[in-house]
Amino acid sequence: MKTDHPVKPAYLLRAAGLTKRFGSLTANEGIDLEVRPGQIHAILGENGAGKSTLMKMLYGVYEPDEGTVLMDGEPAVLYPPSRARAKGIGMVFQDFRLIPAMTVLESIALAVESGFALRRKQLRARILEVSRKYGLAVDPDAYVWQLDLGQRQRLEIVKVLLAPGTRVIIFDEPTSVLVPQEVEKFLDMLDKLRKDRYGILLITHKINEVLACADQVSVLRAGRMVYQSDQVDSGDGDKLISAMMGEKTLNPVTKQGMHGEEREPILQLKDGTIRGDHGEPVLEGVHLTLRKSEITGVAGISGNGQRELAEVLFGLRKLGTGELTIASAVMNDASTKEFMEAGVTFVSEDPIKESVIPGFSILEHMILDGIEAPVKGANIDWARAQKLLEDSEEARALALADGSRRADQLSGGNVQRMVLSRALIRKPDILIISYPSRGLDIGTTRTIQQQLIELAKQGTAVLLFSEDLDELFKLSDRLVVLSGKKLLGPYDTHETDVSRIGERMLKGESA
Repeated sequence: MKTDHPVKPAYLLRAAGLTKRFGSLTANEGIDLEVRPGQIHAILGENGAGKSTLMKMLYGVYEPDEGTVLMDGEPAVLYPPSRARAKGIGMVFQDFRLIPAMTVLESIALAVESGFALRRKQLRARILEVSRKYGLAVDPDAYVWQLDLGQRQRLEIVKVLLAPGTRVIIFDEPTSVLVPQEVEKFLDMLDKLRKDRYGILLITHKINEVLACADQVSVLRAGRMVYQSDQVDSGDGDKLISAMMGEKTLNPVTKQGMHGEEREPILQLKDGTIRGDHGEPVLEGVHLTLRKSEITGVAGISGNGQRELAEVLFGLRKLGTGELTIASAVMNDASTKEFMEAGVTFVSEDPIKESVIPGFSILEHMILDGIEAPVKGANIDWARAQKLLEDSEEARALALADGSRRADQLSGGNVQRMVLSRALIRKPDILIISYPSRGLDIGTTRTIQQQLIELAKQGTAVLLFSEDLDELFKLSDRLVVLSGKKLLGPYDTHETDVSRIGERMLKGESA
């Protein structure tokens, strides 16, 4: 996919000595980098390495405390974002800036047009033209709330491409919201953008994607640039992992040795019908049993009922027909609070949107659901609560950010760490967890995978939704497959393989 550029192009953007501090925390220190036309510059690093902070300086969200930016050889002030956009810089954020009640057409018009009512036909034509050219299928008349995460990302990309004068595009962890089938299409789109001479900044922690598409790579660790290269070779994987992790080591994931034991059921769904947002049947005739000390993996192509099933099992969505029991208690009409009281914890697929309260600190989020609030008089003993958080094995294992930091100012990966830490600290009887490794670097991914195994060993029934079949086979005792409005299985992971499960995902019961 990569194309050779024997002549080194002039830069579109050059940063020198960029530094950003938040109180006593130095998020970026002395960062130098270039963005060149027709090249993809990958910025690699673990969660919390400073990647998102750097990109937000280049897009004008943050004003650098030190350093300079040049564009076309001239000093450029990029703060606030309106100035960055005027210079031709666009950014596709990890947490999308969209209004659910708007249509795709209205969302794009709000960002790129004035006098929208007079140019509806012309804008629609431009949306369809750009969508076809770059393989970004979007329906101009669909509402944002109807779109899955991959579709919302395509909308954001079209919006950036239609903005006047865009020539530098920043992608912040773009594949963290994509299913495997969509990742290849995304990389193809990047190649088309490169051929059209856009300068691309690709922020990621996925080394395979860097090796597949990048012309340049820079590695951030603890806010500093520790490695840069103008040439990316297919054999650079180990070198990049070493640069990312420093002296830390990758621990192997060790699965529990309990195969073959028949474990006690704790949750049962019998002959269930699950309906979508408009009352349409999404899943029919569902039979599902979750057992103590067992991880049940859920495989399926995105949009086959994963979200709706998870919401039913946590009381966020009512079961259409059938019976749902937890420890023999019927839960069909139970509230989410009653599900929580029954020992169920849920980690959603979109924690930035669904699990973060603006203005609240990490510690406050932990007190809401996770750490039991210590009391001092009539108030919460915040000093003791902070100590409990610092002493938590789960928070330490996932390198949770300082409890005083505002959750809505964290990177997507650090939000994921917070939500996962909180779920693990609760030690629930049943954990429903969606895409736990989405947005996490390789070291943190292995840590959370091992944490899930340890939680199951302690008796928790885990229902694991993942788009990564390797992860599902690595962690799960049994697998179920969502396909064609049916839940197929369970399948013993020791008696099946990835190709057979993949066929079930694509062909359903006929496979």
